[in-house]
Amino acid sequence: MNRYFMTVLFGLLMYPVTALYAEEQATKRIEQFTNNKVKVWQTIIYPTSTKVLPMHRHDHERVLVALTDGVLKITNNKGAVHYLNLKKNKAYYLTQDVPGELHNDENMSNHPIKVMVIELN
Repeated sequence: MNRYFMTVLFGLLMYPVTALYAEEQATKRIEQFTNNKVKVWQTIIYPTSTKVLPMHRHDHERVLVALTDGVLKITNNKGAVHYLNLKKNKAYYLTQDVPGELHNDENMSNHPIKVMVIELN
């Protein structure tokens, strides 16, 4: 009985730690700055197919600055795939998306990819 109690207690104590770790490992967007000319955010994309940045679109031109090296697999809603090979500290100009087109971003690297995105209004 004492061993059972200790096991349950340990599980209850570890739950917040594992929940925090899972949240920390979630692909996310961190807003940085917005005004009437630009919108800036950092995106962190973790590897594995379960952490894909879901379908979305960009209605404005943007500049992406790679904060880490990595390979992004970009798949649009019609199934077309292309890859973006990111080099740390390099900037990339990206046009606005084609009307009606969505895409997702999947990290094909074995480490998190971090980028800063500057969207032009």
